[in-house]
Amino acid sequence: MDAYNYEQPHFCNILYLTDFSPCSDSALTWAASVARANAAKVYALHVVVPDTLVFLAPGSPGVVMDMHEEWARGQMERIESQLAEVEHETLIERGSDLWKVIESKLQQFKIDLVLLGTHGRTGLRKVLMGSAAERVLRHSLVPVMTVGPAVHLGRTHDGKFHKLLLATDFAEGAAETANYAISFAERNRSDLTLVHVCKTNKRGSHGKTKELSIAEALYQLQEMVPGRDANQIRPEALVECGDPGDRILDVAKRCGADLIVMGIHNSHRLFAATHMETSTAHEVLAHSMCPVLTLRSPIQQSQVA
Repeated sequence: MDAYNYEQPHFCNILYLTDFSPCSDSALTWAASVARANAAKVYALHVVVPDTLVFLAPGSPGVVMDMHEEWARGQMERIESQLAEVEHETLIERGSDLWKVIESKLQQFKIDLVLLGTHGRTGLRKVLMGSAAERVLRHSLVPVMTVGPAVHLGRTHDGKFHKLLLATDFAEGAAETANYAISFAERNRSDLTLVHVCKTNKRGSHGKTKELSIAEALYQLQEMVPGRDANQIRPEALVECGDPGDRILDVAKRCGADLIVMGIHNSHRLFAATHMETSTAHEVLAHSMCPVLTLRSPIQQSQVA
């Protein structure tokens, strides 16, 4: 599909992905509120994909798939009732490949935001929320908003985001992500904080190196923000030291962030591609108390399988 225009962060068509689990139900509340705030249309999609259990179950795989689809239609009636106040359409599709079905809907409906729920894996830091959500994050050129298990509807119940936190590691594509976050904040008249986390020096390293690293990080953060008129936002730049995941979550809590923005760029493995390392990406996405918006750089998109 064509690359998303990150310079115009406006949501008109939202693709809400559901497997009817509790985490998907939580994300549904956000899909409805964001749609109301943006006068957007929600496309609620469930994909019926054959798995190992289908072929192990008694009877033919086709019969089992029919039963799953019938069950999904009943669940979709519940989804429809919760989306009654916004323009919406419900979709149940069959396919052998989840991402191919999703990608076709991104193109068909000109989707500009994908929204889905995720669950935390407290015992496995390197596992996010399952292969389905990981594939969406790894492939989608459309911004993806994830709602984790720690997220609750609070003051952002109006679907607007008033305090944005951009977490960056200055990886390739970071400038585009920063531009998106700044434009998003300006459009919504939101406060914006930029944060970079410097890892604590290993034992034996010199404090001066750490101090220079902080100075350089501050400089790079400030360079991300072009000259602004007096009436435009003035982002705050912060440099933290320590474990990146912990520090990002702590900053989000301190500044009252209601949306964290992070960048992803291409790789065959999602976490090798994030602006954060594996444990950091998991920590933020699985434990954030607010939604997380991820953007993937379209650079070298042909490398993604």
